[in-house]
Amino acid sequence: MLTTTKFTTSTLLGSLVALACAGGSSAVFAGKPGDSYELKGPCAFLPADRATEFHGNPDRSKLNLGMAGNQWVVFEDAMQQFNVYTGQGDGSEPAYRPNDASRFTLADLNDNANRYFVELIPPGQIRAQIKSGCMLLGNDEDRNFLPGNFQVKFDVFASTNYRLMKDLANNGFIDEAVPYISNRLDLMVLGDGDPQNNTGNPKDIGNTRYTSDAEFDTQFDIIMDLLSGDVTASSLDHINEGIHNASNNYMRNAHTWVKANDPGTTIYMTYTLADGTDVTADITASDWIQVALANVATPQPGSPGARRLPGSGDPLAGDAGENHTSHDLDQRGCGTAGDYLFCEYAVLNKANTHESRVHHVETPGGIVSDPDFVFVDVGFVWITELAFQLNNDNFDVQGMVGNQDIADLGIPRPAGSTNVNNDITYSLAKLATSSNGKRARQFVDFLRSPAGQEVYTDGGFTGLTATQLDGGRCYSEPVKGVSVETIRNGDGSCDDWLNNN
Repeated sequence: MLTTTKFTTSTLLGSLVALACAGGSSAVFAGKPGDSYELKGPCAFLPADRATEFHGNPDRSKLNLGMAGNQWVVFEDAMQQFNVYTGQGDGSEPAYRPNDASRFTLADLNDNANRYFVELIPPGQIRAQIKSGCMLLGNDEDRNFLPGNFQVKFDVFASTNYRLMKDLANNGFIDEAVPYISNRLDLMVLGDGDPQNNTGNPKDIGNTRYTSDAEFDTQFDIIMDLLSGDVTASSLDHINEGIHNASNNYMRNAHTWVKANDPGTTIYMTYTLADGTDVTADITASDWIQVALANVATPQPGSPGARRLPGSGDPLAGDAGENHTSHDLDQRGCGTAGDYLFCEYAVLNKANTHESRVHHVETPGGIVSDPDFVFVDVGFVWITELAFQLNNDNFDVQGMVGNQDIADLGIPRPAGSTNVNNDITYSLAKLATSSNGKRARQFVDFLRSPAGQEVYTDGGFTGLTATQLDGGRCYSEPVKGVSVETIRNGDGSCDDWLNNN
């Protein structure tokens, strides 16, 4: 089990300064002369009770890491092996301590032999913290809002996609990002508590058969289940959580695949729409999806989508997230009446959808009826989240198809499909804010080394091939606020391209 380092008064005083201000506080100060970046924009925000996702003390740290939150399942082992990796250097790095009596925990980050600080929260929030230079910690309830301004100069940032890296490049924080590992999606459902039988999934997510083609039926049934008023879904914080991009891509690609492979035969059934209305019809699978999507074309009262509407009073009203500038389906690339495309807003517009606040770790809590979380039937998770639960004998949850072997986890991919539930490549970069450049480069190199890859693959991630590791992105100096992006050189370097463009 992960050991967290909770901030107490003694560890937090040097870094938290109480502010008598609202959550819209922003940083507008520039970096040092010669820095390629300027700190500006609204501070990132995190509920105070999620400060347990911070490990170590940035006031003493010699390496500050901003890591996409789902990596928490491997991070104790990662830091242990990083000590081994750096201990083989010239002696100037922290020595490896074997911890024979007990394994390395994140509490050890504060020790003089280590001196690391790690944030394991959604990458969108870390990106906002990097750009503004500040993180507001406070209670979500206005009456108790007592924010604090938490400031960290990060050395390394790890993201679940290159989109956030491009944004940082446009603002002068990085000039290259490199891949290091990959992950894929599963749908977590209720298990039966038995590691042998795997007869859970009581809502039969993805299991109903309509035709003679099981692969087609699986994808069609997933879509219909996620849109059903009988199924409570756990959706994802589409502002900050990197996994939301993967789930959105899955939804679009699965629907596109179903349309392309629809046999055209009719399916007779009674189906409960998201608003609770029962519909009985004998129509094709593609037509059934259109009926279900039409029911959520506009946000239903009480849905996460409704809370995003301008004037709703929600802090995220107006839909401030990237790629979601409008509540109009067509402008979001989700189609028009009669030709809707399944995407994340279709689920967010359901009244019985729960949107996670900070991390999709809320999904297993909701499935097993943890009183701290909202009850749900199903939710997208990385297979590493599922692998962690299963490896720790929590068989009250399972993957959609119930497999316990990590290699078999994941939403099934139709044979011949090139984009339904593809592996998602993570990237990382040394930041211009770094004051520990040598150690930052060591950490980047470690995660891409065989030792780093092994730590991650043991936790359910998928390792990269040598060719994949040679990939990555180079970014030019921003021109009018936008940098040019290209694949790295064949030898894995960016230098020649950056110097000549």
